[in-house]
Amino acid sequence: MPYPILADFHPHGAIAKAYGLFNDANGAFKRAVVIIDKKGIVRFKKTYTSAADLKVPDILAELDKLKK
Repeated sequence: MPYPILADFHPHGAIAKAYGLFNDANGAFKRAVVIIDKKGIVRFKKTYTSAADLKVPDILAELDKLKK
């Protein structure tokens, strides 16, 4: 992949909690896509109930917005 992907292993869920993407009830991460620009600003964040809900064209459209 031509872009970095974050692994949030240790401490368990620290980054997910910071972004509001940790499910405290079951101790697991929520399914989500977060796009952060080069300045570290969150430009897009969306959670999904299942991977099937993720629409790749929508994500690509958000990435295209960063090119402008």
